[in-house]
Amino acid sequence: MARCRDLKTLQALLAGKRAAQAAARPDGPAPAGPAPDSPRRLLGIDTALRTTGFGIVDCVGTQMTAVDCGVIQTAPGEPFSECLRRLAGGIRELVRRYAPDEAAIEGAFYCRNVHTTLMLGSARGAVIAVLADMEIPIYEYAPRRVKQSVCGFGNASKAQVALLVAQFLRIQVGNLRNDATDALALAICHAQTARVASGLGLPERL
Repeated sequence: MARCRDLKTLQALLAGKRAAQAAARPDGPAPAGPAPDSPRRLLGIDTALRTTGFGIVDCVGTQMTAVDCGVIQTAPGEPFSECLRRLAGGIRELVRRYAPDEAAIEGAFYCRNVHTTLMLGSARGAVIAVLADMEIPIYEYAPRRVKQSVCGFGNASKAQVALLVAQFLRIQVGNLRNDATDALALAICHAQTARVASGLGLPERL
């Protein structure tokens, strides 16, 4: 592959790739998103039924700053419907309080236990419905891709993810739950993906 020897050539190649991607869409060109170096607030969500992690990160170019993180939790023994109600309400409150520009969630996965898979899918659907209702663009990333983005390899442990999140954001994570650091990792992954090649590597919006 020939290398681009100047910025003008690179910009022309990127413009051509964007035009080709837009032409390939059945519904026409996608709406333009924010410039990769413009200030953005990202909401990462590690979805589960009873303990969902969230992480909010401000990013400008290569600089990322943690704003808040934690979990939305429902006590054991509460009915399934109450878990979904609290989860949806918690996400709605986060959006109202922090006004994120975009959200990143973990992609769907399957368990051997069909009942568990259905419950996780319902929790994920509740989160997506609230974000869509509040007009927050949603992007999903496979767990392995998040680990590759943050740690450099897809088989990283939760402890390794937490350690790299601490280094990226310059925060202490000793007292944070893995659900929260996983959510911060999702936000970091989305920020890095949006920055590479002017966001051409972004997944399709949900």
